[in-house]
Amino acid sequence: MPSVPEKPIRDSRASSPDLLPSRSLSGVILLPLVVIICLATGCGVASAAEGSSLASLPVETLLEKLDSALAGQEGYEAAKQTRIDRLRSNLSGAADPEQRYWIASDLYDEYSTYDSDSALTYASLAEAQARKADRPSWVTDMRLNKAYLYAATGILERADRCIAEIDTAGLTDRQRLRYDEQVLYLMTHRDQYLGASTVDYPYGAVADSMLAKVCRDISPDDPMYCWFVGWKGLRSAADAEETLPLIQARMEGSRYETRHDAMNAWVLSRLYEKVGDQENMLRYLILSSLADVRSCNKEIASLEEVANLLYTDRRNLKRANDYISHCIRCANEYKSRVRVGRLADLQHKITRDYQTELERQERRGSTYLKLLGAILLGLLAAMVFIIFQMKRLRQSRALLNDANLALNGKVGELEEVKEQLVEANETLAGLYSNAREGANELSRTNLAKEKYIADIFAICSNYISKLDDFRKNIYRLLLAGKYEDLRQLTKTPELSQSEIKELHRTFDKIFLGIYPDFVRDFNTLLRPEEQIELKKEDLLNTELRIYALVRLGLTDSTAIARFLHCSVQTVYNTRQRTRSKANVPREEFAERVRSLGKTIF
Repeated sequence: MPSVPEKPIRDSRASSPDLLPSRSLSGVILLPLVVIICLATGCGVASAAEGSSLASLPVETLLEKLDSALAGQEGYEAAKQTRIDRLRSNLSGAADPEQRYWIASDLYDEYSTYDSDSALTYASLAEAQARKADRPSWVTDMRLNKAYLYAATGILERADRCIAEIDTAGLTDRQRLRYDEQVLYLMTHRDQYLGASTVDYPYGAVADSMLAKVCRDISPDDPMYCWFVGWKGLRSAADAEETLPLIQARMEGSRYETRHDAMNAWVLSRLYEKVGDQENMLRYLILSSLADVRSCNKEIASLEEVANLLYTDRRNLKRANDYISHCIRCANEYKSRVRVGRLADLQHKITRDYQTELERQERRGSTYLKLLGAILLGLLAAMVFIIFQMKRLRQSRALLNDANLALNGKVGELEEVKEQLVEANETLAGLYSNAREGANELSRTNLAKEKYIADIFAICSNYISKLDDFRKNIYRLLLAGKYEDLRQLTKTPELSQSEIKELHRTFDKIFLGIYPDFVRDFNTLLRPEEQIELKKEDLLNTELRIYALVRLGLTDSTAIARFLHCSVQTVYNTRQRTRSKANVPREEFAERVRSLGKTIF
């Protein structure tokens, strides 16, 4: 009896999100939550239009997307583990047998192609809860699930036992379809594991009959519909041509991120192979592998086929080695006992050829290196010969140049002397001009100093006169006994305030006379939006007056406060605030202020 090829049925089960056509009620309830988790973790965000465009991409681009998905495997597994952890938490808090059954059933669904041992554990737990709840049909569902796990991992005797324990007379229509699917799955896997020969159409007579029955009974809305109809189309090239449009239509808008997507893409690849379209066969195998990776399917076989094709047809040994290594890792984690041996054999072949190719490249590189060394030696010899000839040529030219230099030497000396004289004249003229400008500037500076010295003496004399008048006025009031007037006179600050203002105006006028561009130069040290704009009647404000004293060398805040007749804290705060507005480093600000007005050479 013809047997199933190594990949088909295992791929279907490995790729589908539910091994059987119907979902449990808890799975339906959990679906919105799963969708939210997937969106939150960035899984499955591709639009339907993006899914459609994937199938039109070149094979090399699809391989790059598959590489990217494999590189991001940890992210997909983290999202799946989040769902599993939430279900485990719900299970630990559930007491009702029916509730525990549904949660255990959902955990089985999560583990069915992720970890066979864990899936078997939760299938057994769900079966036990079904017995407690006295639900025979639920017990049957779990036996079918366990039969799948045993068949998928190569424990065929136990799978047979699970199938045999099912009372077929009491099956519902849904369970009957599932039962037929599971028997078909087990039959084809038995042929596969026993190494039966494969013909063009993969099923034997009994399996073919059961497949026809399943295709008659299954609803077009069933998630497994495309899978079984597609397999039925593999009878001949004509059947494949007829079936292809049906499956293609169902795949429109697929995002290639679920196990059903992987199933449908895989069966499409087989249909394309049947009609002789090798390019599309490989394309949909890659898309099936992409969906397997995104859905965290570790019972994965599409990727194995891709690795085999890259190895045999395209000789892309690097990718083939990476893909088969991933397949072996998944098979070990899933505990697929039968597949590990077959994968190891293929990996051995790929690794052997990959190593051979690396050695060949190494030998080729060594040959190229030797050839390059020979070329370099030839170039070195040529360069030595050229250098020798150039040396002789230079010697000949040197003899000719000596004669020319002897004739032109005197002319050159005269030209040099002439140039030196011109430079000396220009230097003297510049020095004379600078001396005149310096003398004029010194003269102007001396005149300004004399004027401001006279102004300062006049201010001092004026303040002495005012102090003497103030003393005399106080003395007269004391003699007259007008103590209240004296108290009012000494109490009011108006006199001192007016004198301080007059002092500030005089200081501003003298300082700006010495440094007329101080305000403009000071603003260059501030950010454009923080520059100081004086009122029309002001020469300097308090902030500028403080830094004018800094410019004159007065840096102590206490001395500045005493001069300006304000508090030390006011001076300190003003200096801090101004430094915060500077466009130069804070620690350099005071030094930059002290350099304003100086000539920089």
